[in-house]
Amino acid sequence: MSDEARVTDLREAKFGIQKVRNSRYVFEYKNIWDPIKKRSKPLYRISVGKIIGNEIIINDDYLARHPQLAQGDFVLKDGKPAYEPKIEAPSSLFKVRAIDHFVLTSPRPQVLAQFYSDLGLRVEKTSRRYEVYLPFSKINIHDENDPLLPAAENPTPGCGDFCLEIETGSDLHKIAEAFRNQGVEVEGPLQRRGAKGAMQSIYLRDPDRNLVELSVYTGNENDTAG
Repeated sequence: MSDEARVTDLREAKFGIQKVRNSRYVFEYKNIWDPIKKRSKPLYRISVGKIIGNEIIINDDYLARHPQLAQGDFVLKDGKPAYEPKIEAPSSLFKVRAIDHFVLTSPRPQVLAQFYSDLGLRVEKTSRRYEVYLPFSKINIHDENDPLLPAAENPTPGCGDFCLEIETGSDLHKIAEAFRNQGVEVEGPLQRRGAKGAMQSIYLRDPDRNLVELSVYTGNENDTAG
């Protein structure tokens, strides 16, 4: 049986009971239609476990096949085996540490990649995308006509809006003017508030019109604009 034939979401799988002498066993199965004999026929049957008393004890092979399973996830319901996993809040199973990367979709990835390279960021090209490296994360640039799946429902060029914290010994007014001299549209400096407190920001538009905020933390808690 190929891996493609198996049901990977156990909520969609079918289960039955087989009696062998005085024991009862649970199995997962899938039938397909036989157009010649005009009836269903088994595609596969996999052992799930054994019924002991009123409990289904899942066997080790089935547990290894489905790492999300735990003993007790199969119950007898009206005498039939049913998959009813314990309900856990997903957030109880992990802790978010940081943003690893985000994606910009572009009709001209090479032009966009060059813009971020001109900001002094390291850019690498893979077979299907550009990767822009930040100190602790990165930006992936995907081709609008060749998206990597899974993708956002409506990946739209120019919808990005994000902030990059910068380090500088210069003044933001001077940095803004340097961008304007290169023909880049700039707004600011403006007082803003970031994840770590008060900051000053300038806003740029990249070639796809994504809004790129460049910010310096000021340490002035009186600067409380959003």
